[in-house]
Amino acid sequence: MEQLLVSDGTDNATLTKKDLGETERQIVTWLLELKIPENNEERSRRMLEAAAQTISISGGGNIEYWVENADEKDDTLPVSAGYSPFRDLKILSRSIPAIPSEIKTRGFTENDIDEIIRINNDAFHWHPEQSGMTLESLKKTQSEAWYTNEDFRVLEQNHQIQGFCWMKVHEPSLKSTLSKGEIFVIAVDPSFQNQGLGRQLALSGLEWLSAKKIREVFLYVESDNHPALKTYDSLGFSHLSTNRCYQRLIRQDN
Repeated sequence: MEQLLVSDGTDNATLTKKDLGETERQIVTWLLELKIPENNEERSRRMLEAAAQTISISGGGNIEYWVENADEKDDTLPVSAGYSPFRDLKILSRSIPAIPSEIKTRGFTENDIDEIIRINNDAFHWHPEQSGMTLESLKKTQSEAWYTNEDFRVLEQNHQIQGFCWMKVHEPSLKSTLSKGEIFVIAVDPSFQNQGLGRQLALSGLEWLSAKKIREVFLYVESDNHPALKTYDSLGFSHLSTNRCYQRLIRQDN
């Protein structure tokens, strides 16, 4: 993982080269994280500008800077430093149990790998991160401590995988004394879309988490993914907060 550090001894800006999906492979993209003691706006602006200068010197590219729990007033600082808001990721949540699903799913097996990768990439060909899944990237995620095969629910009917609902359980932490569930990824094979399977897969995920004594579930969804937002609204999810990404395209400094 390639990183660049910009620092004045007190304030830090860390730039991490992004592992891109198929839709963005032509542009080198860097994720920017600021660490500014006392949350000083002027110093934050200076580090945003310094990060842009560093990428210019390094050959140019795109910078993405995320702000959690953002609203309109949060636009002022990055915009003043030359960044533009371009992507909102909504966080939705609901309590469970929910109504039962009409489908039956099973846990992931190694025999599912090829079809899972194909379905994911067909369903998310447009997505900046979820597209371009490879065996390596799938195995990397599955090697993380939270992963279990049983939480990766697969819908198979007539010996054909039609979709999956991949869940993630967040154990109690300093921020929450209760375990929380996350719908990590839902994908339906495009050949079986428009049959209500996305809704049923979501319900199957909620049902599975409820059986594990989880009582709260959340998920991330693109603000312009209107079909998914409509489905989640119908399932009783409510908008918790929004993470906003600002970008700045930097040309090489000649």
